[in-house]
Amino acid sequence: MTASVTLPLHIVIIDLAGSVAMIIISLLCLITARALSRSEPDNFMYGYLVWLFAALFAFSLSRSAGHILKHLLVFTNHRACWEKISPISGSINTATFLAIASFTLFFHTMRRIMARSIRDKERIKKISQELLNLNQNTEAIVSERTRAELALNVAHEIRNPVMVIGGLARRMLKNNLTEEEREQRLKAILEQADRLNSIVKKFETIKGDLTWAFTRNELTRLVEDAIEVMRQEAEEKGITLKYVKRNGPLYVEGNAYLLKMSVLHCIRNGIEASMPGQEIEISTERTDIGALIRIEDHGIGIPQNMLKDIFVPFFGTKGKSSGLGLSVVKQIVEEHGGTIDITSTEGKGTVVEISLPSQLGITKTWKSRNDQDRENTKGKP
Repeated sequence: MTASVTLPLHIVIIDLAGSVAMIIISLLCLITARALSRSEPDNFMYGYLVWLFAALFAFSLSRSAGHILKHLLVFTNHRACWEKISPISGSINTATFLAIASFTLFFHTMRRIMARSIRDKERIKKISQELLNLNQNTEAIVSERTRAELALNVAHEIRNPVMVIGGLARRMLKNNLTEEEREQRLKAILEQADRLNSIVKKFETIKGDLTWAFTRNELTRLVEDAIEVMRQEAEEKGITLKYVKRNGPLYVEGNAYLLKMSVLHCIRNGIEASMPGQEIEISTERTDIGALIRIEDHGIGIPQNMLKDIFVPFFGTKGKSSGLGLSVVKQIVEEHGGTIDITSTEGKGTVVEISLPSQLGITKTWKSRNDQDRENTKGKP
């Protein structure tokens, strides 16, 4: 072996040690990138790092294998063989460099697309919030208009018979009537009273016309949908919505839209009553007759003198409220054969419990967990 074909031993050792180190380092980088990618699968940059370090690991294998093979062939006097293999090793190295460049250019383009997608997502989120606010304003307008129309219709329907009854009664008091005239006017008064009674019956029959839209629904899914609708509004105020499913799935018969709107309204009340940093816990669980929805906040609470009138129509604790919210929620829950119970301590928070039967027509009395605990502890020290 001549000096012209050999390298100093320390150079060879450094080259071999560098090749092994390159393989180990690139492998560790690849393992770390894969761990990061598994921890956050949606992270675009972590995916790019996996591909990049995979290509670098392939390059380190190709380059290191070529260098080791070169030294072995040179030291064994097979330099001619290496000269034949050298172009192949070089082409492999070139291919890995091209792969790295291709990955980088591809992910650079994808990064711009992803950035544009994120901007579009934020714009859609903003538009959705604006639509939600518009929907809330529309609901308030419709509520006020419905209240006004209802009042006008009721006043129009009742005014005529009341005026007739009043006029006949005043005439009976002022005039000296014969027995026959008195009897005729009493009959007329009874006819108007029957007319008033028929008007009341019209409103009572509205209740029976709603059951045709009832279907079988999975309650936890409806509650999750309501929470997702309100999540952004809660986050903007710094409030956390926590959902606990103690059982599931839970099935009830009813109108999915009305049930979801009832839960949504109760959550919104909790958000309005809560302060930044507080948490609202929503839970669902199975009961003897069906399911229970529990919404608990730790906000300002409701004064006891207002709590007794909380379900009265047109009574509200908020200045701009029409006062129809909870009264409508109560009506919807009762239409579904359920009950709604609200307990509150001023300064500590409010708990809303909605009990719904799994099937319409079940009338068995349901007791909340708190009521059962209070009964179980009666008489105990």
